[in-house]
Amino acid sequence: MSRLDARWFIDIYERKVDMNPILLEIAKLDFNRVQSIHQEDLKYASRWWRSTRFSEKLSFARDRWMECFFWTMGMGFEPELSYFRRTATKIGVLITAIDDLYDVYGTLDELELFTEAVERWNVDALDQLPDYMKICFLGLHNSVNEMAFELLRDKGINVIQYLKKTWVDLCKSYILEARWYHTGYKPTLEEYLDNAWISIGGPLLLIHVYASETSPMIQDMESLEKHIDIIRCSSIIARLADDLGTSTV
Repeated sequence: MSRLDARWFIDIYERKVDMNPILLEIAKLDFNRVQSIHQEDLKYASRWWRSTRFSEKLSFARDRWMECFFWTMGMGFEPELSYFRRTATKIGVLITAIDDLYDVYGTLDELELFTEAVERWNVDALDQLPDYMKICFLGLHNSVNEMAFELLRDKGINVIQYLKKTWVDLCKSYILEARWYHTGYKPTLEEYLDNAWISIGGPLLLIHVYASETSPMIQDMESLEKHIDIIRCSSIIARLADDLGTSTV
C-alpha cells in the first residue's frame, strides 16, 4: 500500500546527506495527519463491528473486520475517502459473514429461506428464519438501509432499490452455488463464470462505492445497468485472481 511505501521512503530520505529538512518535515506532517484520519476510521469500524456482535452470535463466520479495513486502505488511502473506507469495511464484513453462512453453516433449506428473506427485504421475514439467521439478516438489512439513509440525507438521492438489488443478486449467486454443491452438480466453465462474477462481490462493492463517492443522479444509477460489462469484466478479473490464490493446481 502506498502509505506504507511513503513511510519507508521517509526513513530512507532522512538518512541522505543532501536531504532537505523542510521537505522531510512536510512529509512527516502529512504522513501523521493522514494516519490520524485512518486511525479514526479504524475506531469507527471497530465500534461498528462490536455493535453487531457477529463474533458472538455468528461464531461460524470469519472475524475479518480488520482485514476488510486494510483492503479499503489499499483501494483508497486518501484522507478525503474516509466515508468510503468506513462503508467498504462494513460491506466486506457483511459479505464475509453471509458467504460463510452459505458455504459452511446453513442447510440448503435454511439458505433458501434466507435468500427469500433478502429478496423480500422486509423485517416480517424474520419469523421464518432460524435464530442465528435473524441476526445476520437484520444486521444486513439495518446496515444497508442506514447507508441508503445517509446518501439520501447528504446527497438527496434515494438509492435503496439499487443497493438492495446488489445484495439480492449476491445471495442468489450464493444459493446457486449451494445448490450445485448439495446436488453434486459440476457446472461448465461458462456456467461458473456467469455466476462467479457476481458471487465475488465485485458488482455489489462497485455500485455501493459509486453511489457513496460521487454525486449521482437516478439516471446515473440506471446507466450502470446499461453498461454492466464494465463491472462484469473487472469482477471476472477479481474472481479469477481470487481463484488462483486458493488453487491447489
